[in-house]
Order: sequence, then structure tokens, then C-alpha cells
Amino acid sequence: MLGGGVFGFRRRVRADDGVANPFEGVVLLDNTTIFGARHAFEWDPPRPGELPSGVDLRSLMDVLEAVVLLDRFAVDASSREYYAWPELGAVSDASGSFFQDTSVLERLGHEFHDVLIASSAEKTSRSLRAGDLVRHLGFLPTARDLDVLPPLYQSTEQFISLTAPAMGKPGGGLTEAAEAGQERLRHLAATLDQYPEPVRNFAFFAFRGFYYQDLAHLVSMSYMPHSWRSELIRGQLDHPRARFSDFVLEEAGKLRRVLRKRIDREFGAATALSTDFPLIASFVIGQSSSRGELLRVAAEVRRNPKVVGFRKWLRDVERSLRDESDLHGVATAQEELRAVVREVERELGLGEKGSQEVTLRFAVPLASVETTSQVSRSRQQWSARLVTSRRPHLVFLRELALESTRLAPFAVAFRRLAP
Repeated sequence: MLGGGVFGFRRRVRADDGVANPFEGVVLLDNTTIFGARHAFEWDPPRPGELPSGVDLRSLMDVLEAVVLLDRFAVDASSREYYAWPELGAVSDASGSFFQDTSVLERLGHEFHDVLIASSAEKTSRSLRAGDLVRHLGFLPTARDLDVLPPLYQSTEQFISLTAPAMGKPGGGLTEAAEAGQERLRHLAATLDQYPEPVRNFAFFAFRGFYYQDLAHLVSMSYMPHSWRSELIRGQLDHPRARFSDFVLEEAGKLRRVLRKRIDREFGAATALSTDFPLIASFVIGQSSSRGELLRVAAEVRRNPKVVGFRKWLRDVERSLRDESDLHGVATAQEELRAVVREVERELGLGEKGSQEVTLRFAVPLASVETTSQVSRSRQQWSARLVTSRRPHLVFLRELALESTRLAPFAVAFRRLAP
């Protein structure tokens, strides 16, 4: 009987095992994100002005954000014998080695691949049964499914043949874990055959997200899923963990939405101001003149002292959330964030009178932390002047929020770039 943890397996690379964890502080990205980003970066359109598929374009946005915001990140090379993205590796080597293309699974032993396959198949099936996967499919930004998420496999049979566990016993036959993995894959395939092609394709996409989430868990790494998988993946976790960086970028990005609403009211027509607009990626592409510059520009932004301080601020807050320590400091960081955003609102003429009540809920492994603060307008003005004059990371956040109202959506800017 398989049960508990990732089907009963709790072997993880941890410092308390007496062995140093080589992935301490490293965030795992998946191969889909890296290869999709590379495809967009090297895009050679069949027709002028044509964009890469939506999943590849969004992958590039995710990687640019990772370069700027993450201290270190990695992809798993256990299933291949070549580098995923040599250009990214070269930029990383020139900027402190923030990216690793390494065999994460080998730290555990390849027999764990079978366990991960079984777990991922079960979670994908569960998402289908609950309707979660179909609901998340609705977020795709266009009705042309092939433009957004091209077919990953020709059929469910090909998915099984390329994914099925193949670990054999020394004397022949499959291991128990391999048998369980194949059984769950067959069950998933039978279920998927009852759904239309876009749902099956998104299920294949989700499957790999669950795989990498469990792999990260087993080696005690954090996992940054592809943006299109993120909510679905978090919904399947026993203890979903919010990233403070997500909250920070969401709050700063609200300025653009407020501005869009004002323009909509004045001109009586919907705009494209908020379409495809991840804050960090749009900030990077706004400073680039060609696609070939994107990684180098992202690395330059990364090295800026203000951004270094910004990463440290985010890292300290997220550590406090993870460890449930210094929750007062988390509330203070939240107030600092809102103060800076309100300051930019006033500068743009977007602010509203009165006080702002701020509520932020964080899901952490052991408990939920909720902080609420009410900050008066005069308090916000004083606080904003204080933090932006003394704390470099908040100066960067202010500049980022202000710049967001001037930048084009990522896809629009990408189309304008030279190769």
C-alpha cells in the first residue's frame, strides 16, 4: 500500500540528515519553462510580426522575472545529456552563477522517478474529477488553443509510452513503484479520452507541473511553477505557500489597472493596458532594443544595488513567513509596500481620500497568518517619505510601480523588438 508523503516516500536531502543540501536556497523551475523561454528568445517567425505560442511567451516572462528576483534557480537535467539553454548559462556565469542546469533527481536515485510519475498522474486525475483543471483552462488568453498551448503529445498513447516508468528489477519485471506508476498513467489516459483535445493537452501540461512540484519537495527546494500552472499546482498542495514577492508585484501592478479604469471611463472603450503585463518582465523588455539583449538586460537589472536590496527584503520576509517568525516584521513590510504604492498613486493623481485597510493572508506550512493594518493618509505620506529616502529596495519598488504605467504590454513590446 502506497500512502503518506509522496506515496509513502519521505527521503529528502536535508541539512538535518548530516549531509549539506546543495540546493539550499535554490528555486526549481521546470524544463517546460526553460525550453519555452528559449524558444521565444530564439523566435524566428514564419510571418512578419507573428508571435511565439502563448505558453512560450509566458515562459520567457517567467524566466526574466526569475533572473531579477531569485537569488538562485535551477532546472533538472536528469533526463537529458545537453544543456537546456547555453545562453542563459553564459549570462549566469558572468553574473555570479545564479542559474544551475543540474541533475536534481540523481540526488535521490532514479527509482524515485517512478514514484513521481504515479503521484503526478493521481493529482492530474484528481484535478479533472474536481473540475479544477477545466476551470483553470478558462484563463488562457485566446480561444485559439493551438496558438496558446500547442499539442504536447499526438495522443494519450504517445503520452504513456514516453512517460511510463521503466525501472526493472534485477531479475526482470517491473518494480512495485513502476507498476503503480503505469497503472495510474493508464487510468489517467482512460479518463482523458473522455475530454476534448484542449482539456487533454492542458492536462499533459499540468501533469509535468505536479511532477516538478513533488521533485522539489523531495529535495527540500522551493518550486516556481510556470505561471499558467501556478494556481492549479498550489490548489493540489496540502499546505500551499504564498510568495511575498507575488503579493508585492500584484500590489504594484494595481496602479496600472486603476489607470486603465480611468481611461476606460473617459474614452468609453476597453484598452489593452493590462493585457499580458507581468511587472518585472515588462520592465526588462522596456529597456531592451532586441530579443538578443533580454537576458543581458535582465542580468543588469539584477545587479543593480537597489534590486539586490529588493531581493534581500523579499527573501527576509518570505523566510519569516516560512518559519513563522517575526510576524510583526511581515506586517511592517506590508505597510511599507502599501505606503510606496500610495505615494505613486498620488503622483499619478490616482489616489482616493480616506484610509486604506490592508488585509493579507499567507498560507504557510503550519498555520495561516493574517495581518491587517489601517493607515491614514498623513501616516502614508510620512511613511513613504521615510522608506524611500532610507531603503534602496523600496526606491526600486517605487520606480518599478511608476514605470509600469508607462510600459507597453509584454507581447506588444516583444513584437516590436529586433531579433
